[in-house]
Amino acid sequence: MLLISLMILLPVVGFALLLAMRSDLARNRLTAALFSGVPLALSAYMLIAFNYGNPGYQFTEHYTWISTSYFTISYAVGVDGIALPMVFLTSLVSFLVVIFSWDVKHRCNQYFGMLLLVEAGVMGVFTTTNYFIFYIFWEIVLVPMYFIILIWGSQRRVYSATKFFIYTHASSLVMLLSFFALYFEYHSLFPSRPFTFSITKISQVSPLFPALFQEIVFLGLFFGFIVKMPVFPFHTWLPDAHTDAPTGGSVMLASLLLKMGSYGIIRIAVPALPYGAKYFEYVILVLAVISILYGAWVSMAQRDMKRMIANSSISHMGLVLLAIAAAVFTLNPKTGYINTLGISVADFQMFAHGLITAVLFMSAGVVQHHAGTRDMKSLGGLARKMPTLATMMMAGFLASLGMPGMIGFAAEFSVFYVTFLSFGLLLIIPILTVVITAGYYLWSMQRTIFGADSGSVDFSGIHDSEWFEWIPMLVLILIIVAFGIAPWLMFNPINIAAAHYYSSMAGALR
Repeated sequence: MLLISLMILLPVVGFALLLAMRSDLARNRLTAALFSGVPLALSAYMLIAFNYGNPGYQFTEHYTWISTSYFTISYAVGVDGIALPMVFLTSLVSFLVVIFSWDVKHRCNQYFGMLLLVEAGVMGVFTTTNYFIFYIFWEIVLVPMYFIILIWGSQRRVYSATKFFIYTHASSLVMLLSFFALYFEYHSLFPSRPFTFSITKISQVSPLFPALFQEIVFLGLFFGFIVKMPVFPFHTWLPDAHTDAPTGGSVMLASLLLKMGSYGIIRIAVPALPYGAKYFEYVILVLAVISILYGAWVSMAQRDMKRMIANSSISHMGLVLLAIAAAVFTLNPKTGYINTLGISVADFQMFAHGLITAVLFMSAGVVQHHAGTRDMKSLGGLARKMPTLATMMMAGFLASLGMPGMIGFAAEFSVFYVTFLSFGLLLIIPILTVVITAGYYLWSMQRTIFGADSGSVDFSGIHDSEWFEWIPMLVLILIIVAFGIAPWLMFNPINIAAAHYYSSMAGALR
């Protein structure tokens, strides 16, 4: 079945067509909407056709690409419960970003084309089951995002785009070296087996690799992935990239690209190298807690709304890493036992943050487009001038701070629950972020939505958000509420798949 290949190939075809077209806004945006809308429809079909009782990969495809006497590289893709929410999130956010960017006029054919290429690359990362293809898709994402920041960004776009590319590309090279280390170690221990870069085949035996090898390679993979999340102290590229990226780029970056890093830890690093994960368990925990508190505390000091949301993403992705740390704490590398609840919670938190942060960055973008500034001290009384935007923005803020009935509450409560199961009363330290997060969001709402006019901005000519701005936010908010009320709809398939996927690690060690 070619379902996944179509979801990857269609955005690539759209990218090529848009680059071949003239810069014609009406035609370009309709083309982009078509080639991002069809993958969304296919992902909706996937949600319906998915066998939720089957914990393994579904919709699989496997084609040999390069085969020699020394190595074999195959195009192999599939979706299980771990990848399912990420695939849906990717297609949904990509389509909504195209709609939100409906009025982008500058080199619009290239802009929409770059958005589609980012979608294709991210979709490939979340669906591939081959290390080498994983790296190719990983690198594909970097180039269009670099140009999105460089060409359509704001004042410091050259600096921010270059910093983004250097950080993420350098870390991905370390990741590639780690992949090759796994590949060669696999074939040195099992020389009679066929040459392969298969993630599943190598991870089924890699827990048997020497402990020192696992520790070294895990460190390389972990570094490559946490730079992308990002995690303190490798986070400094993120606020700059978000601040200077156009709104559509910021949404794609926060909702999708950051999830690639944490997905890599869940899918590759921990199950393939249990001794390495266990050896660095306290490093994972400490980095997670520092990122949570640091990101929240720095957000308190921001005047730029977009920079505040960017730093809050560091805090919320720290929660993802905290859930992973809680799972790793239960890991017995000798038997392969692990309580996969933490893995499931991390994946669900990724999905929740991807939905919520899209609303937040879209809100900041609308404020910038209409008021001409994101300086929260210069704003005030937006509810009186832009009531639709104010409603959407407040919903996004409440979802991000953990309002019950929204997906953020279900996800963060689950993170704190698995943290308590693993670390007990040490939960008191990371849970302080709840107070800090509520503080900077409520403060932001008071200053921008309900505060008095500062007099710094001329509100006389400001009008409320356009249809193509508020409709994507409304769709996201409805989904946020739906999964907040019924989180098990997405959490259950994640949990079933995680238990099955990690059982291969235990099977290798029996």
